[in-house]
Amino acid sequence: MRRGWLLVALFCILTLSACGTVSNVTSFRPGANGSKWQTGNLSAYLRQMMGSKVEKLKNSICVTLPSDSLFQPGPSSVTLSNAADIGVLANACKKNPHMDIAVDAYTDCVHSEEKNLTASELEAWLIKKALVERGISAGRITAQGWGESKPVATNATLDGRKANRRVTITFEPGKS
Repeated sequence: MRRGWLLVALFCILTLSACGTVSNVTSFRPGANGSKWQTGNLSAYLRQMMGSKVEKLKNSICVTLPSDSLFQPGPSSVTLSNAADIGVLANACKKNPHMDIAVDAYTDCVHSEEKNLTASELEAWLIKKALVERGISAGRITAQGWGESKPVATNATLDGRKANRRVTITFEPGKS
C-alpha cells in the first residue's frame, strides 16, 4: 500500500521551481490588460494563514508556511490537520480565478532521502487534493515534493530543520 501512495503522489506531481527570497509585498493581481500587476486583495487572504510569509517574485505571489502548521505527522503517515488555513487558501484561489497555483513541499534531512521525498510529495498532493475538494479546478494546481533537496537553512540545528520543513504556494498568471 505504501508503494501505491508513492505512485499516486508521483502521478499527481508536476515540476515547478521553488520560491526565492524577495521583499515582502501587500498583494498583487493582473491588471485589466492581464500583463501588469496592481494592488489587490490576494495578500489579505494569504496573510490570515498561520505563520505565513507573503512575497512577490518576478510575476507571481508566493506564500511560505511551516509544514508543522498544516500537517500532523504520524508514525506511518502524514495527515492534513489545518482545515482553517486550507479554507483560507481555497478562498484566495476562488477570489483569483485567473491565477494558477503551484504547491511545493520540502522536508529537513532527518530521515532517508527517499522517505523525505515521498513525504514531501504526499504533502503537496494532499494540499492539491484538499483544494480540489473545495471546488478549485485540478487543472489550475500543480504539486511537487522536493524532499530535503532545497534547504533554506542549516539542518545542523533544530531551528534550521524547522525552517526547512515548509510548503510554498505560488500564485501566478494563468496560461490561458
